[in-house]
Amino acid sequence: MLAYKVQIFTRSDDYSGETLTNSTIPEKYRNVLKKEVFVGKHSIVGAGSIIMPGVILAEGTSVGAMSLVRKNTIPWSIYLGSPAKKLKDRKKDLLLLEKQFLEEQIKK
Repeated sequence: MLAYKVQIFTRSDDYSGETLTNSTIPEKYRNVLKKEVFVGKHSIVGAGSIIMPGVILAEGTSVGAMSLVRKNTIPWSIYLGSPAKKLKDRKKDLLLLEKQFLEEQIKK
């Protein structure tokens, strides 16, 4: 689930100074990083967070608001900060609640 104003980037210019940058510059003068982003099941991303190209948010990842995620995450972990760092493990209690919820929906 993505909260308000989350930004997920799949492209980024090379800011090393070895190439030109800006979307108005022809690509032959730029080095553009193009990589998909994967958001795993039960992952949540807090408001205003930024996910950079190529990042894999593993299953159950929780990202705190206003975080900058530049690296892949570990399953069932909580991250926050800029750059985002692992704070602690995330509980899996929600898996049982999900199962109960789905069973109730089937009975309706």
